[in-house]
Amino acid sequence: MRRTLAALPLLSALLLVTCGGKAPSGPGTALGAAGQDEALQTALADPEVAATAMALVRHTLYDEAAPGRDALAALPGRRAFVCAYQDRPTILCDTGTGDDLAASIEAAAGALKSAAGRQLDPADRASIRLKLDVVTSAESKSFKGSHDKPKARRVATYGYFVRTDKGHISYLLPSELLENDLYNKKKGFSREKVFKRLKKRNGKVDALPEKFDYEEFQTVAWVEKDEPGATPPGVFRLYRLHPYEFADATPDELLQRMVWAADYLISSIDEDGKIRYRYRVARDKDSSSYNLLRHGGTTYSILQVYDRTRYEPYLRASVQAMHYLFERCDSDDRTGPYLPSDHPDFGDSLYIVSPNGKDSPNPLVKLGGAGLALVMIDQYVEATGDTETYREQARGLARFIVASQKEDGEFIYYPSRFPGGPPTSTDDSPYYPGEAILGLIRLYSWDPNPLWKDTAVRGADWLIDTRDAGKGASSLANDHWLMLGLSYLYLYTEDPRYLDHSLALCRAVEHQYEKNRKYWDEFPDYQGGYYNPPRSTPAATRGEGLGAVLETCHLANRECGWIEHLLVETLRHEMLSQYDPDMSFWMKDPARAFGGWNGGLLDMDVRNDFVQHNMSSALGLERHLRRADGVALPGGPGWMEKRLAGTDFPGIPADELATLREATVRYRGPSIWEAQAP
Repeated sequence: MRRTLAALPLLSALLLVTCGGKAPSGPGTALGAAGQDEALQTALADPEVAATAMALVRHTLYDEAAPGRDALAALPGRRAFVCAYQDRPTILCDTGTGDDLAASIEAAAGALKSAAGRQLDPADRASIRLKLDVVTSAESKSFKGSHDKPKARRVATYGYFVRTDKGHISYLLPSELLENDLYNKKKGFSREKVFKRLKKRNGKVDALPEKFDYEEFQTVAWVEKDEPGATPPGVFRLYRLHPYEFADATPDELLQRMVWAADYLISSIDEDGKIRYRYRVARDKDSSSYNLLRHGGTTYSILQVYDRTRYEPYLRASVQAMHYLFERCDSDDRTGPYLPSDHPDFGDSLYIVSPNGKDSPNPLVKLGGAGLALVMIDQYVEATGDTETYREQARGLARFIVASQKEDGEFIYYPSRFPGGPPTSTDDSPYYPGEAILGLIRLYSWDPNPLWKDTAVRGADWLIDTRDAGKGASSLANDHWLMLGLSYLYLYTEDPRYLDHSLALCRAVEHQYEKNRKYWDEFPDYQGGYYNPPRSTPAATRGEGLGAVLETCHLANRECGWIEHLLVETLRHEMLSQYDPDMSFWMKDPARAFGGWNGGLLDMDVRNDFVQHNMSSALGLERHLRRADGVALPGGPGWMEKRLAGTDFPGIPADELATLREATVRYRGPSIWEAQAP
């Protein structure tokens, strides 16, 4: 039997329920040897010390050259854990303690080598990623009850160590809580699932009593980097289940991440144009749910990256995804307060019926579905210069939006399934009006019908003068689609109210950003994030909005450095959640997840709109930063007119693009869209 696995997380949150106290020290404890806390923390945070420690692991496992031991031998013999992550799905871990830290690391690696046998053949080391955890603190606690729900911000910052009366041990490392999908945001941790994981790690751990003692321990963890051909590879520090260090939001870094993300998205589009909606990475399963509104938004984002790179497979995949969406649209003749039946633009309206089907007892028709489908077509036109292929679909969607506007400028969020009928829902959405406004005003840039602009203006004015009237930074909600729409409205109207409201929305984002500042010292990955715990998409949508307001500032010749700072901080947080090459080490199927963005610090799933918003956010910041360097990139207000007037963008040279896509090809190979002939 192999000593598994990184498969055991749940215990970690299981147990904040009862009193805690200082944990004992010694060989049989979670802590190992006590003492020198500050010196240990300082040493373990040093990449050179971490590289030496990992070299000692490799020496023990593979008989590679021995590193100098003096720095590690001068530190206390805290418990060490060594895990070997092999090609799916084998993950092996073991632990050990010694008289000093070097001895603890050798003991853990030696125990793993003894238990794993041939599974750690040095000849296979290129396909193995090693992870080292060293315990920095521990506390005695007791657990009781069927579930435990810790504060979310603490999840995966600590692990659990259990010792039975017979001296058998089992444990769950901090990252394993997320690697194995053990945390449920509603219920926390299930005692039953935790016990199963503990027993899977060590079959000698019999049934635990209803109330049992354990040690809650914290570690500093380092993982080998994904560096093909490097012997040894470098290391990076892990925190929860993402890098401890933030990446720098440089233009080149942002471009690289956009390409990885776009590659992920086209790999998730099947030959019919359907986009994989949610991929549960820890379980290696797709969700059966679907969302056509997000389908439109996702396709829009791929077309944005096509415009930036001119990589044809992005366009081919997007066109098929557009057709998939159009096939799920319905049409009829509609009228509204500002589109009467005798209006010269009256005609078929096009709209999307929710995925539960046209024959469902309660089908939904969403204003935002039409809005994002129109934004998608607008982006296709901007990226290709083709104004004719989808003109009638665009006009049909626009007519539907116009027919869904009330006399005062407010939109109906869930219009009637049939002309003249009641709304399909009485709910509202903070995003649907902005999506509709953006679709209309961008349509106006290539189909300059005053009706499109006038409807967008009326909608924006209602949002500013009614919905958001009198609200300050603490009460304004994030509305990134409106921020995008206002940047185009300002281009065509130069109305200072649109700039003023854009800046007010940015101040609201700044207020939301500051809410997490109090957690930064204890939980450094909260910096730049929004909500508690932070999620990647709230950060990304704010990033999209901030980037749009920087465009408005540029048009108005307004200095907005504070917005740039806020956007950079937001992007640095966002990048923690992308599955880049380094973060592929723990997955069951890295090829399916690579390049995607997960839901945030505690949500390992990838959903197509998570990727969409983060990718678009990165694209907006890159465009702004390149402009400061004197390089004009496609996109933003005014680019459509330049594109249609003959201005072109060459994209990325083939050799540079091949370098940007090297990791994609290595992990996934070609998608069906690369395999197709142009």
